[in-house]
Amino acid sequence: MWNCSKKVSELYTDFYTSQEFTKQFEKLDAIMKTFESKDPEGKVYLNVKLIDLNRHTLALYKRLDDKNKEIVGKNNN
Repeated sequence: MWNCSKKVSELYTDFYTSQEFTKQFEKLDAIMKTFESKDPEGKVYLNVKLIDLNRHTLALYKRLDDKNKEIVGKNNN
């Protein structure tokens, strides 16, 4: 993350990058939009899914919240 305070940039953000995690959103029908970018050879190098955040989907982020609570707790000691 750029142009963030040091505390914000220390937060863990790269927790859910697997296909299994995104499949959970597909099961909830929570993917609002998908787009991808390809290199000049046509190979996909970026796949973005816009997720509808609601009470069902936010629960999937609990592990990320727990990890960041650990980070914040360490920084406050």
